[in-house]
Amino acid sequence: MKNPLTPKALRATDANAEHWTRRRQAASPRKSGPSLSERIAGYALALLSLTAVHGIRYYNEPQLTVGSRSPQTFLAPAAAEIEDVEATQARQAEARRRVVQALKINSTANDSMRQNLEGLLAEVEAIRQEAGPLPYVSVQLLSLPTQIYLRQLSPEEWEPFQARVRQEAIRGATPSPSEEPSSGRPEQLEQRAKQELVEVWQRAWLDGSATQMAGTDPYTQLIAQVEAAQQRYRAALPALEQLTPPVPATVLNLADADWQHLQTLSRRVLERLQKIGIVDGLPREVRAEGIQAQLDDLMFPGNAAQRQELQGLVYQWLQQVLIPNVEVDPQRTEQRIRAELEKVEPVLISVAENQVIVRADQLITPEIFLILDHFGLTQRGINIWGLVGVAGVMGLGLAVFVPLQQRLRPGLRRRDRVLILMVSLTAPLLAALFKLEFSSLPAVGLLLGSFYGAGLGLVVVVGQALFLPLVSSANLLTVVPLLSGSVVASALAGRSRSREELALLGGGAAAVQMLAYGAVSLATTGGIDLLAMALAGGTSLGWSIVALGASPYLERLFDLATPIRLIELSNPNRTLLRRLAAEAPGTFQHTLFVATLAERAAQKLNLNVELVRTGTLYHDIGKMLQARYFIENQMGSLNPHTQLDDPYRSAQIIKAHVSDGLRLAKQYNLPTAVQAFIPEHQGTILIAYFYHQAQMKAGGQPVPEEPFRYDGPIPQSKETGVVMMADACEAALRSMTLSDGFGPDVVERAKAVVRKIAQARWQDGQLVDSGLTLEDLEVVADAFVEVWRESNHERIPYPSFTPAPSLPETASAQAQIPVSMSPSTGSP
Repeated sequence: MKNPLTPKALRATDANAEHWTRRRQAASPRKSGPSLSERIAGYALALLSLTAVHGIRYYNEPQLTVGSRSPQTFLAPAAAEIEDVEATQARQAEARRRVVQALKINSTANDSMRQNLEGLLAEVEAIRQEAGPLPYVSVQLLSLPTQIYLRQLSPEEWEPFQARVRQEAIRGATPSPSEEPSSGRPEQLEQRAKQELVEVWQRAWLDGSATQMAGTDPYTQLIAQVEAAQQRYRAALPALEQLTPPVPATVLNLADADWQHLQTLSRRVLERLQKIGIVDGLPREVRAEGIQAQLDDLMFPGNAAQRQELQGLVYQWLQQVLIPNVEVDPQRTEQRIRAELEKVEPVLISVAENQVIVRADQLITPEIFLILDHFGLTQRGINIWGLVGVAGVMGLGLAVFVPLQQRLRPGLRRRDRVLILMVSLTAPLLAALFKLEFSSLPAVGLLLGSFYGAGLGLVVVVGQALFLPLVSSANLLTVVPLLSGSVVASALAGRSRSREELALLGGGAAAVQMLAYGAVSLATTGGIDLLAMALAGGTSLGWSIVALGASPYLERLFDLATPIRLIELSNPNRTLLRRLAAEAPGTFQHTLFVATLAERAAQKLNLNVELVRTGTLYHDIGKMLQARYFIENQMGSLNPHTQLDDPYRSAQIIKAHVSDGLRLAKQYNLPTAVQAFIPEHQGTILIAYFYHQAQMKAGGQPVPEEPFRYDGPIPQSKETGVVMMADACEAALRSMTLSDGFGPDVVERAKAVVRKIAQARWQDGQLVDSGLTLEDLEVVADAFVEVWRESNHERIPYPSFTPAPSLPETASAQAQIPVSMSPSTGSP
């Protein structure tokens, strides 16, 4: 189908539209911006305000300063002792630096070390359980060293060893007793093991048990127990090697008592080291020497080689589990500092009466200046040239800000500029009265970012941060954290869609400022003052709370339509919307569908979606005062316009819903941006239904259009223009029924309906001030049809349990979609 929204199609009707365009311009002229003189006055007031606040230090500045020459000789008018505050502070700073920080043991670190050591011991204990008990046979049969020796033999060593035992037992030779194998030499252990096994063999023969059934004699049972122990021992060895650090097999050969003793020694050494304290940054070799010193005076189980091996194992365990457990004790350190500061005596300068303070043309030193200032002889007054310099800097700032503001946020009202100026001036004012750290810059970023978006908020925050050193002493440790938290608040505030999100953002900005303080402090001073770090975060959090509490009052006082306020106004539980739903239910349902249409089009055109949604919800609130005169609220009852039988009176009632809506909007303090939707969604369109009735009653006489046209103004923004289109298309789209599904022809017919209405509005000059283009209207048409298709989606046919009567052909024909559709323009 041919698209009617093209310049070629509209050109033929341009001449007819010129009349209505001239009439629209006469009825609702565009608001002109401020005059040149008003703009100059506004900039001058802003410059004066900025200079007055940022130049506060120049209001009472001494004429005689350090480094200048005295114009005359000054004598002390009285005797006095004057404290040199800077010298006293220098002494206090030196005393503070001399204080040794108080340390304390971190119990959490100690618990962590104990848990880690117990974990290592538990792993070894589990492997020992897997290897089996020791001794695994009675020590009356085999001594413990023999059991340990036999368990370690490999199958290749075990078979020859048994053969040698049998040979000696058969020969009846008893191996000669050897020295106690405590030295652990293999030949001595082997000799002792053979001797004990031969003795078991011989006892079995002597008491006759060897002649019993095979496998039941004591010797055979003993050999079976040894082989079982060997298998469990070999199965446990790989697990020892996989531990970190690797554990020697000696641990498996410890008796339970020795193993418990080894664990006790490990815990005792760890406890000693913890009590001594493990300082962060201690060189590894120094820590190793400390561990070794604690191990040297302990007695480990086993022979010399085993003791050395077990000592090395405990050393490795401790190296692995030890972590710093010494930390600064802030309270005791602060107590030490206060004690040292109390010992610092103030630096006093004694001056006698009539003593010469400074002679003419003498250079003024800091000490001389202090005395002169004490007696009020420094000739304090307003530094005009200093204020002129500040005014120049502020003027440069305004020269940068104004173009950026017009680019980032064009169309600001005078009250918006006043709000920006008032909020931004709180930052330097508080910095001048207190300290830079207590500046309200985080609140400035949070408020302006929420009100006017991230771009403008960042410009103000960064600009004010650059100007803060004019009013208070500043350094990296004060400016960078303050700026970091403020930038985060400003950059993300515009994305918040509820007060809760804004509150969470304030907490996040405080955390950023606190972490930034710690990072800058570490980089510049090599340490972190936890108290100052917490103060930085707490100050930012406090200002965020102030901003959160002030935002709803500022929004109402300065008539702001922020996303958060718009979302709050769109809540159906608001009083005005609940009244609309109760007193004009048909209008409320109409409003909901219009809002759905307009919101989808606003999304496609990248408009202010929150403003479109909220403005649409309130655009017809005036109808509820005379709800029965509008057809969507009549619900099949008698139309009161029929009883009036007066087209002029009916048109006045229909037009009155605009003025009634504006009155209600002001009564309920709706933002001006939302109020604009009430008259602009109707513009100056003709109430065609009653105009046609008036023509029929006139009997061919001319009928003026003025009584039958809305008073306007026509849409002044794309948002109100989209709502005008949605309001006009809603009834037409609702009246279309579906019988053929959503085929291409059906969709194109629906688009044709929307295009025809758009063409009518365009030719009537209703959209000339809205900023909407023909391309925009085509996007709007696609969006409307898309919503219409979604609201009329296909459904699954449910089976009927009773036969349905067949429809007559006439009823079936009435269910078809009409080929052409005329828009409902101003029908009751």
